[in-house]
Amino acid sequence: MYGRMLILLLVSLFTARVVFNTLGIEDYGTYSVVGSIIVFFSFINRGLTSSTSRYITADIADGNIEKGRKTFNVCIQAHMLIAAIIVVLAETIGLWCVNHILKIPEGRELAANVVYQFSVFSAVLAVMQSPYAAAITAYERMDIYSYFSIVEVIMKLAIIYFVQALTGDKLIIYSILLFCTGIVSITFYRLYAVKVFEICKFEWHKDKVLLADIFKFMGWSTLGQAAVVGTNQGASVLVNVYHSVVANAAMGVSGVITSTVNDFVVNFQTAFRPQITKSYVTKDYDYLQSLMIRSSKISSFLVILFFVPIIFEIENVLTIWLGEGYPSLSPDFCRWTLLGIYLDAIAAPLWMIMYAQTNIKNYQIVTSSVYSLNFFIGWLIFWLGAAAYQIIVVRCIVFFVLVFVRLYFTKTIFPQFSTRTWFIQVLGGGLLIMLISGIITGVASRVIHTSSILLHICIITIISIVVSTVLILYVGLNKNERKMFVQFVLNKLKRKGEHI
Repeated sequence: MYGRMLILLLVSLFTARVVFNTLGIEDYGTYSVVGSIIVFFSFINRGLTSSTSRYITADIADGNIEKGRKTFNVCIQAHMLIAAIIVVLAETIGLWCVNHILKIPEGRELAANVVYQFSVFSAVLAVMQSPYAAAITAYERMDIYSYFSIVEVIMKLAIIYFVQALTGDKLIIYSILLFCTGIVSITFYRLYAVKVFEICKFEWHKDKVLLADIFKFMGWSTLGQAAVVGTNQGASVLVNVYHSVVANAAMGVSGVITSTVNDFVVNFQTAFRPQITKSYVTKDYDYLQSLMIRSSKISSFLVILFFVPIIFEIENVLTIWLGEGYPSLSPDFCRWTLLGIYLDAIAAPLWMIMYAQTNIKNYQIVTSSVYSLNFFIGWLIFWLGAAAYQIIVVRCIVFFVLVFVRLYFTKTIFPQFSTRTWFIQVLGGGLLIMLISGIITGVASRVIHTSSILLHICIITIISIVVSTVLILYVGLNKNERKMFVQFVLNKLKRKGEHI
């Protein structure tokens, strides 16, 4: 998973640069804001995907293959229904928003509508791919998951060169080729899952009780996803309405960097989520306690390694990446979004354990209400004249409040969980590492001067990573964890030496 993310990091940043330069600032902003509409409707699929992952993982933990096969097939039917609902919503409410709410640059209305339609097609493909991806992660075949993702991002890199080579409207060509990568992706996932996993053999099952249970879980899960997607994509729409498509471009550019960091963390968390569900279902509470705290800590460390050098070098990074013409608000969007990612990352194991059980009604009502405050408070501050990036500042405050809300609900279903240990080791340790590393990196960034921007970025990044790594080893990890980490590295080096 780490190797995958390093490749994705490099390729994604390079791809985004070429896309930005190929499309131009207005088309790039148009693509970002139009895509946000269909992403908004995809929250329905995200709710069902969480349900599918939970039920399949629980069946695997029980070792009941026949039940798992029935669950998988019922989930396929549910995804078909959700795909149809997304199409209806997208072609009515969504299409109206594109043509009557969004600020599309004059003369680009047709291109915006074409992009939107292919975004709808891509969303449908993503819906139908979800059960197969859920099966792969539930069986913890992270290597296969990684290979598919690498192939997908390489295909996205390849289509950029087709966009440059082909004549015509580059924004339209780009959206069509992205749709084609979606077709290839779902084909890979489906062929592998059907061939390898017994539960993925499609058969038409009529189990109204199971379908009702899945949709009940999905309903409350969807409420949470609606709050997340509605707030995030709603923020993009608010920026467009109260500012401009150029501000959307700044948000989109920062989103490429921050989402790459976020993907790095999320894909690490993908690896341990099945373990949280399985240990909760099998009532292995000692392991569950250790797993949750360790997962939160490592998630925070991964963000810190990126966060600290980026906050000091973001202007230089954007200059090297996009040139002097990058959107002016991009650095502010980047810094605050990364802080939000940090707060969300450390709380991820807390919401994962809530999804390991089926009674999520009260949890979703409370957390969704708190999360949605980001949109409404953002609307208020924009009405009062706030800068575009300040909606992300509000998001960080909301995420901080949600940490405490999730800790409370975790304690209600897992009384053995030590919130005191979590505060000391995760929040306290992470903030201390971030503070010390930030001070040293900040001083180095101001004191060190070089003739090359790229050299300056490299020097500051190396200093930051070395300082953060030392602090993580001796402040963030306890004695046993540090010993495990050192032994893991030595074993890897020993294996490499044997191969050589």
